[in-house]
Amino acid sequence: MNIGFVAEPYETENASGMGYVVLEFMRNLAGQHGAGDSLAVYSSRPVSRSVIGTATENRLLPRGFLKKLWYFWTLRGGVDVLIFMAPMLPLVMPRRIKAVMLCQELASQKIVPDSSEAFFSFVRDRVLMPLSLRRATHIVAASQATKDDIIKFYNVPPKKITVIFDGFQDFTPVRARAERVPEDKKPFFFFTGKVKYRKNVHGIVSAFVRFKKKIPSDCKLIIGGSYGGGYYEKMRRELEDSGLMQDVYFAGYVSIEQLCGFYEDALALVFPSFNEGFGMPIAEAMSLGTPVITSGVSSTVEVAGDAALLVDPHSIDEISLAMERIYTDAGLRKELAAKGKIQSQKFSWPRSGRQLLDLIHTL
Repeated sequence: MNIGFVAEPYETENASGMGYVVLEFMRNLAGQHGAGDSLAVYSSRPVSRSVIGTATENRLLPRGFLKKLWYFWTLRGGVDVLIFMAPMLPLVMPRRIKAVMLCQELASQKIVPDSSEAFFSFVRDRVLMPLSLRRATHIVAASQATKDDIIKFYNVPPKKITVIFDGFQDFTPVRARAERVPEDKKPFFFFTGKVKYRKNVHGIVSAFVRFKKKIPSDCKLIIGGSYGGGYYEKMRRELEDSGLMQDVYFAGYVSIEQLCGFYEDALALVFPSFNEGFGMPIAEAMSLGTPVITSGVSSTVEVAGDAALLVDPHSIDEISLAMERIYTDAGLRKELAAKGKIQSQKFSWPRSGRQLLDLIHTL
């Protein structure tokens, strides 16, 4: 079978979000496809051979929307199946080609986007997504929660959707060079991800303030990820008003070595998002034996299983109480660490790549 993979968005370094998912699926398809298959990667810029190897063809896409539209409409090269990240499916392409769409999440259907993202969200969710879902031969959802959302919001038949969980970053090669957290920032709770409303970072900060008022301690909160704008300013004002600004550290972008160190040294990962397509940090933290506090809604329940403290993301009291339990109960931390290591073994990128290849061969 001739398989095509559209590497959009493609990030060469420090990939995150959908760029990271694209990178890992591409890497594992290239490394696992059988002798009877061929793989061609379509990208706007050259893909590193360290990702796709020497046997995979890299076909460069033309620049410009109209040129790309024409390129896929007249697609040549004997492609049987073309894989896309939602909602990047071309509006037109030969009907003989089967299209498989990878869908991570539909957060903006459930959460009102920021005003700066409103127009983009409208075009993506009301125009591109319905067209892509209709054209796709099959859809791969990153979780059962995402599959349920696709069915609910777009009325797609369930049999057209298969759940294939994401994998997560394997820290095994990194642990020896992980950057340890300075002693003056310990003990600490940790969050990683973009600082925005959907991630409920303000909820974490408010819960931490409540926790500190109830349990006087030298405990800190470290927030790893890009931040700024009005959402950050609201948190900063709350911390200044509470006198706890010195106990919360906004780390900004963190390298993989720093991330590994943050996970390993933290009391717990606090990740009570309002909505997630998968929730990769949960699996990452668990794989390193770090306890997790996360939402009892959305896909985070699927990733966490019974190996985390589940909270209502809208309840500051519940998040704060979970922090208190983690901080005061060493036995609970040990129990969650052991359960988390077992739970994390259910997810890996090689497994996800293999499942995607198996699915393609059934179409």
